[in-house]
Amino acid sequence: MTSRDQRRRMCVVGGVFGLAVLALWVRLAQVQYLRHDAYREEAVRQGVAPREIQAQRGGIFDRHGRPLAMNVRRCSVAVQPPRVKDAKAVIHALSRATGVAPRAVREKLRGRKSFAYVKHDCMLSEDTRRELAKIDGVVVEMKANRIYPYDAVGSKVIGFVSRENRGLSGVEAACDAALRGTPGRMTIVRNGNYRSDRYYEFVEKKPTDGKYVYLTIDATVQDIAETELRRAVEECDARGGAVIIMEVETGDILALAEYPAIASRERSPRADSLWTLRSVSHVYEPGSTFKLVTVAALLDKSRVAPADSFDAEEGKADLGFATIRDPHPHRWLTVEEAFMFSSNVVMAKASSHLSAGDLYGYTKLFGFGARTGVGLPGESAGTVPPIERWSARTKATMAFGQEVAVTPLQVLNAYAAIANDGVMMMPRLVKGVADPRTGEVERSEPVVVRRIVSKETARTLREFCLRVVEDGTARAAKVEFMRVAGKTGTAQKAGQRGYLANRYVSSFVGFAPYEMPRIACLVMIDEPHWTVRFGGDSAAPAFGRICQSLASSTPLFDRELSVETVRASVDRGRRARTPNFLRMERATALETARRTGTNVLCQGEEGRVVAQVPTPGSPMSRDDIVRLVVSDGRLDGRKARLGIDDNERARVRYREGAPADGISPENARAKTAGNARGRETALAAAIPARPPARATR
Repeated sequence: MTSRDQRRRMCVVGGVFGLAVLALWVRLAQVQYLRHDAYREEAVRQGVAPREIQAQRGGIFDRHGRPLAMNVRRCSVAVQPPRVKDAKAVIHALSRATGVAPRAVREKLRGRKSFAYVKHDCMLSEDTRRELAKIDGVVVEMKANRIYPYDAVGSKVIGFVSRENRGLSGVEAACDAALRGTPGRMTIVRNGNYRSDRYYEFVEKKPTDGKYVYLTIDATVQDIAETELRRAVEECDARGGAVIIMEVETGDILALAEYPAIASRERSPRADSLWTLRSVSHVYEPGSTFKLVTVAALLDKSRVAPADSFDAEEGKADLGFATIRDPHPHRWLTVEEAFMFSSNVVMAKASSHLSAGDLYGYTKLFGFGARTGVGLPGESAGTVPPIERWSARTKATMAFGQEVAVTPLQVLNAYAAIANDGVMMMPRLVKGVADPRTGEVERSEPVVVRRIVSKETARTLREFCLRVVEDGTARAAKVEFMRVAGKTGTAQKAGQRGYLANRYVSSFVGFAPYEMPRIACLVMIDEPHWTVRFGGDSAAPAFGRICQSLASSTPLFDRELSVETVRASVDRGRRARTPNFLRMERATALETARRTGTNVLCQGEEGRVVAQVPTPGSPMSRDDIVRLVVSDGRLDGRKARLGIDDNERARVRYREGAPADGISPENARAKTAGNARGRETALAAAIPARPPARATR
């Protein structure tokens, strides 16, 4: 090889090395100067991972501070198949820790997903979580799991949340902003293997936990309403139904029950039909319960007097523009009797004394055609046709509840206003919102909407409603120990081409006690069997049973079951009414029995009376024995059932101490509030139900 060839080869090799060095310098300049910021951001993105810290969702409590919904921390275990190094070790560890079958874990690892959950809602110890987190390809996430200590009781009102802890229905959705809280933010620094262990993490912003929401719902009253509604629907072979119970003076909703409903949250589907609150979102023609508005307008405007008579024409009247029929034939009826026997003919004729503006105005005054303001999602305003769209028959048919669409809550609120001396209250479901960290309470005070009729008119209408129960279409609503009042309704269901044959909505709306109403209650039965299609046959008996159960399980009617009332009935003869010993201390109950001359047999040495037979207010002879069960709160179910099977509400005490989902209400409250035991009760006491000032007309 000549020297010339050697020089040429040296030049080529030198040129190649020179170009390589130049390329490296160009690349170095590109990395260090031209794309420095981009590569730095990429390095930070790979090595530092921001993560959201989920806030603890606030609890939901009833009016007495009992937890209806709360959060507990649980784990979700997942695998990342591409990062798994020892599949057998992973399968063995996950199967042992979570209880998932090894075959199921193996299928997760063989799947095409780069991230797959093995099991949700695991209860793992801290040591187990640490061991699993050290295994390559295994991820353990701490998540807040929503639990409901009363299970399905009040499920539609309370609602449910998504896996992301967001409210999707009921109060969970309506108060989601207060319950959800504000999430925090943390930064995790990873090592070269893209893992955060052995490195550090720091919190940039702490989460703000959600607030507590206190409802006006009473868990015991809610349970009674759901139990009696289910019984009524099954006995009437009906499609469904609803029960709403409201406190007259404040507008507080004590119970809102619907059927069909879920039987258990553990196996509950998320179908809209089982979670939609039809009592506020669905409308129907009210039928005869709407006659309250017609009679109120007639009396308040002094267009008729209660004793004015109209010819019912044996239950069929041709008014020219329409033929009106009654289910039962009558001849001459007064306005009071027409209301008592629910005569459509008389109501249609009496409406001729009202102008279209009068009837429309009172319909709107009673709250129909507008939302009640209860605050639940999806509330409907109903439909009241404007006067310009009325036909020749609209005024007459609207007088007995046709051609108008209402919600059950609107109907109940109208009757509650009459029971409240003509003052309408805004229905209230949220009693207050409390911050568990600071103790601050945002109270939701009762709101007076307006006066709808005079006190005199309201008093007359209450007397009419009493006659309906005493001598009219709702005799089945009577209870033994007090007088109640109300109105029945039987409405044929409307379709797109007219009314549907043999398909009715029967209802009863009442209030109790008659003398000083404390609660108003609506019972609605959807499509009952033909033989019990009338409200007096299907809905009214359920109202009576609800009142009996409330007397046995709550203090709502304690005054009506007082010793003085019972003692007066004892003095009049050998037949008497059973005194109310429920919730009395043992010594007080024995002293009461001595003063009233009642023979009692007491089971239990200390505590309060949790059950009795016969039930309070039921007829008894002076020689009969009243059997009492006394408990200090630790009475088990078998002892409670011993000898008190006749008392349908003897199980009222189970809500005070029975565990749900393995956590008792007391322990659940303690977990929700951290170590501040009893804080919920204190906050509940700070939200009193204050009666509002009376409105003047």
